[in-house]
Amino acid sequence: MAGMKDAIMYSTLDGAKKCAKQLKHILERSGLVYPLAKCQAAAARAGGYEDWHDLTRRISQRTNTLLPYDYWGELIRNLPGPCHLPVRAHLRDDFASEPADEANTKRWIRDTLPYLMSLEVVHRSTTGLLRPGSGKDQRIRLQIVSGMLLNMEVKSGFTTKLEPESLTAIFGGTPDAILPSLAGHPRFNEALKALTAAGILMVKGRTTHLCAPDSEERRAEIISRARAWNAQKEPEIKYWPMSVELSASLQRQNDLDRRDAGPKVPYDALDYRGVSLQSRYSVASEFETMKAVVDAMPADVRLRLASVWCDSKACEFYHVVITLGMHHGVLAEQIRECFLAVTSGFNGLSVVHGSHSTQFDPEWPAEDAYFAELEEKQRSRIN
Repeated sequence: MAGMKDAIMYSTLDGAKKCAKQLKHILERSGLVYPLAKCQAAAARAGGYEDWHDLTRRISQRTNTLLPYDYWGELIRNLPGPCHLPVRAHLRDDFASEPADEANTKRWIRDTLPYLMSLEVVHRSTTGLLRPGSGKDQRIRLQIVSGMLLNMEVKSGFTTKLEPESLTAIFGGTPDAILPSLAGHPRFNEALKALTAAGILMVKGRTTHLCAPDSEERRAEIISRARAWNAQKEPEIKYWPMSVELSASLQRQNDLDRRDAGPKVPYDALDYRGVSLQSRYSVASEFETMKAVVDAMPADVRLRLASVWCDSKACEFYHVVITLGMHHGVLAEQIRECFLAVTSGFNGLSVVHGSHSTQFDPEWPAEDAYFAELEEKQRSRIN
């Protein structure tokens, strides 16, 4: 599990500063512009403080606790929506094994490009100054906005960034440098003036800001579209045609497996002491076993878990998911020990954190001891 990130929570001012700088670095790699002061405020709130000033004043008075704390979960909840995916991806170690330049390009495509495309769609369809019938120069105004957001002139030297709170697109260049061909249009400057007067464009020195609509409803639409755009990039699920006879046979076998799995409960998931317990066939004994395992866990282990799933079909096979950002180096082994402490063994145990997993082979200590003793007796007879 090389590269797995252990759970951290700062306990000193220097530690808090490092966490804030780390957050800024994570977001910068994806093309998100989030100043250090805002990163500090988010890190402070994630740690239970009102703001950075409150943290600097009280952190030396804080009493440390040995119990785990979901710092990363709280941090995500204190960040704007566009920041969530980059932080979660950091915890999963996405692209960690790839060269930095290639990894950062993929991060930008995943985390920033969907918002630029969504911003273009929403501006095109809702901003009055860009819609047909809005008067002279409507087409050139739309071409400027669309051309910048979609990089229509393919200027490789300009990497567009995103301010995640306001959803403002930030370009490292002036409009005429970003769109040199379109800048030759005789009405280009007049169109720029109209966009600037409307608050859509702002040129600050050698930087251009393209703002999102003021409406909260429109900004919510941009975020929704961006998230949907990313969801569409999930790997395609392949389906194969199945005959009616084969489908019926498989369903019949599944029904038999479910029937023979033992007494059932009227649910397939249960929230128990903060951990989601799940059983493929809703088997009552499996829930009791998982509850016993959770009860046997020290708080330092239990509070790090998101869920435990028992595969009724495989019998005694468990899949444990650790809350993102709450892993540490020996946690998987601690979970294994908890299972062995209250059960006679398992056919398999999988412990997952983000894109990393630890797999434990079947373990039945009593049977292993029996067969080991049997082998020893057989060797003794031979000798």
